[in-house]
Amino acid sequence: MFYQKVIRPYLFSKDPEEIHYSAFKIGQFIQQYDGFCQLLKEFTTQADSNSEIVRNGIRFPNPVGLAAGFDKNALLIPLYEALGFGFAEIGSITAQPSPGNPKPRLFRLPNDEAIINRMGLNNDGAEIICDRLKKRTSKIPIGVNIAKTPKQGLSGNEAILDYAKSYALAIPVADYITVNISCPNTGDGKSFEEPDSFEKLLTALRQVPGSETKPLYVKFSADTDDKTLKKLIQISERLEIDGYVAVNTSTQRTGLHTGWKKLSTIGNGGLSGKPLNEVALSKIKFIRDEIGAQKTIIGVGGIMSPDDAFKRRDAGADLIQIYTGLVYGGPFLVSSINKYLNKLH
Repeated sequence: MFYQKVIRPYLFSKDPEEIHYSAFKIGQFIQQYDGFCQLLKEFTTQADSNSEIVRNGIRFPNPVGLAAGFDKNALLIPLYEALGFGFAEIGSITAQPSPGNPKPRLFRLPNDEAIINRMGLNNDGAEIICDRLKKRTSKIPIGVNIAKTPKQGLSGNEAILDYAKSYALAIPVADYITVNISCPNTGDGKSFEEPDSFEKLLTALRQVPGSETKPLYVKFSADTDDKTLKKLIQISERLEIDGYVAVNTSTQRTGLHTGWKKLSTIGNGGLSGKPLNEVALSKIKFIRDEIGAQKTIIGVGGIMSPDDAFKRRDAGADLIQIYTGLVYGGPFLVSSINKYLNKLH
């Protein structure tokens, strides 16, 4: 409650992106010192024997992970471990560095406990980020989320080669890799949600040397209709994809408490947070019904509380990820979720 009543009002009085990068600077300072990290661990619920989950040969100390989008450049991995995360997903990373979209590009919707972002895949590029990951010493698993470089005219076989470059660089340094086919923050970011293009992409990735050594997951959009989703899952199963991440942000604006005047001022971008709660839950159930019990599902989108996390697990998610929930609930949401899930175990 201290975060919600004291810290959050101050943070929300500042520009969202400015606060995001200020938090990174503070985090980078903290993680330089083992003493600070140990102090954080005293206030977070650390994994016990009942928390550990093994999926695709990976040991996750607990099921609560950091979603892609928060740390595109792999700068705060020691801090995530100190905060009690069981794993973290870095990215999205792209083959070529990208500055992202013009600012402003990050917006809060406090009345909806939501965020709209059109960051545009701003990142240092796969080569730099993967080289950074070579030096990591964290004990928690790290996933790498790959996407297409947001470059005008990059499509077809060139786009597939772009993905493949990031994939090849990530294989030696990631515990698992997620292919992001559904970024609504770039002009043609959804092109690979079309089944034929999707099949060509996955087929090419499966041919990258070393691809068999690391689990490959696919991240779907919140906006994919069930008919298309079923086709994408069938393709994924035929190509022996190891798991699924559900779901990415949404372009929809229906049912929000935020007024249309503010929404029209903000413009386009991906919606995350509480409004995604029900749709994310339904997608997890749909995917689990389609694939059976064996394959991995990571539930993400709309997880704002421990109960939200439990509902994802109950619907069929093996693991869950949070991002916007941290903005509204604070960093100790991680420990709250772990305590709750441990109690219900």
